[in-house]
Amino acid sequence: MARTFSQKIRSFFKKSELPPIDENSSLIKIAELYPDFFDFIQKRYAINLSSEKKMQPLKAFVAEHSLPPPQVVFMELQMVSRSAGVGHLSAREATELIDDKSSVSILDVREKWELQWGSIPKSVPLTEELLEEILETWEKDKPVLLYCHFGVRSLDAASFLADRGFTNIFVLKGGIDSWSTEIDPSIPRYEGAYC
Repeated sequence: MARTFSQKIRSFFKKSELPPIDENSSLIKIAELYPDFFDFIQKRYAINLSSEKKMQPLKAFVAEHSLPPPQVVFMELQMVSRSAGVGHLSAREATELIDDKSSVSILDVREKWELQWGSIPKSVPLTEELLEEILETWEKDKPVLLYCHFGVRSLDAASFLADRGFTNIFVLKGGIDSWSTEIDPSIPRYEGAYC
């Protein structure tokens, strides 16, 4: 079976694979993998959960509290957990960065099949070859904006670069999904690629 681009990149990053989390994962299971999860829920959404409520699936939890979609809640948790050295920009802030810094490189961290839904102007797909070029030749202070569908895969790549001394790295919060809803509605929203 062929590996997806995300699997290849994660392998390149030499990250350990965590067990998969999806919208049907229980909150307690998420907390096993992300020990600060319940603190995050309390701080971000001012929700304290009973022991019984911690057993419910993420999908039921977000519906009960009228929170953003499960993917977005999970993405926010991961961003808080792994964001040292990485700037997090809303779609509007990203447009300001793009307008202010004509030298910003915009990297698309999605799978090939996702590109059919559209891309942010002037972005290029992050391939293994491009990643090697970045590591070998790019200036460490070059501004770089990364995005994916919701923001998790781009955070993987951004954290990887920040860990290697890159100092001007940003991710688009909410990924191309937020770009579509806030900046360019001509880019259709799509399902799949949970992260």
